[in-house]
Amino acid sequence: MPGLRLLACFAHPDDEAFPVGGVLAYHVAAGRRVRLVTTTLGEEGDIRQEGAATKETLGEVRRTELGCAVRALRLESNALLEYRDSGMAGWEANKNPRAYINAPDDEVLERLVREIREFRPQVLLTFEPGGLYGHPDHIAISKHTTQAFKLASDPAAFPAQLAEGLKPHTPQRLFYSARPKGFRLEWANRLRAAGIDFPLPGPEQLVHSTPPEEIHLELDLSAHMETKMACILCHRTQVAPDWPYHRVPRAVAEWVLGREYYIRPLPEVAPGETVPEDFFDGITPD
Repeated sequence: MPGLRLLACFAHPDDEAFPVGGVLAYHVAAGRRVRLVTTTLGEEGDIRQEGAATKETLGEVRRTELGCAVRALRLESNALLEYRDSGMAGWEANKNPRAYINAPDDEVLERLVREIREFRPQVLLTFEPGGLYGHPDHIAISKHTTQAFKLASDPAAFPAQLAEGLKPHTPQRLFYSARPKGFRLEWANRLRAAGIDFPLPGPEQLVHSTPPEEIHLELDLSAHMETKMACILCHRTQVAPDWPYHRVPRAVAEWVLGREYYIRPLPEVAPGETVPEDFFDGITPD
């Protein structure tokens, strides 16, 4: 399995699109091997286009949408862990025994450690610990991916995998997708200034953000914006019919969709250290 490999771990179909589609497209274009793990089918998501799905069919429709997105990004492969979408905090869906947030930690970790030991990525990518906007599934996948990053190298972790022939593997870097404080308000203001009737974020939406000083990378990925937009548009149930980004000046679309923000929690960033923009900088292909 030669080369440079990135394993992206997220909770729902479209998590690979809106927040990180640009960086995934960048690494594919650079010749890196990229695999995506998605833990749920997003059954509790909105249906933003009439007739695109029903509540009963939404999960299977989103499975198909995810396949479209994987092809749009030209990812090498993907896996669905088939847990159920837990919904937002306080929803009735939280109580479903199949909900991702109710899955035993050891069960999820075994599956993620297996993914790491099989694919042997040098880099892992997931959400920051607050899950961008507090979604319980986003918080869970951040926690599980961070733990799996540490466990995959431990031969005492899930020894049955070693008996199957899998070997411990030590990923070299973990990155979190983040959004800086003020991003959502600036996003809305730029669209409104361009003539789009876009709602201002409510107080609860402004709570979830990362202080700018904690973000290590602000990446200009506008060169890959068309690929990212194609990926987003695969998620028809999640995109409103009046999706604005084809109708605003390119500079506005680039500000919203062409910029992505990342934290490198592992290895920890030393005081005064500059984090390279390329996740794989200095890593030798194997």
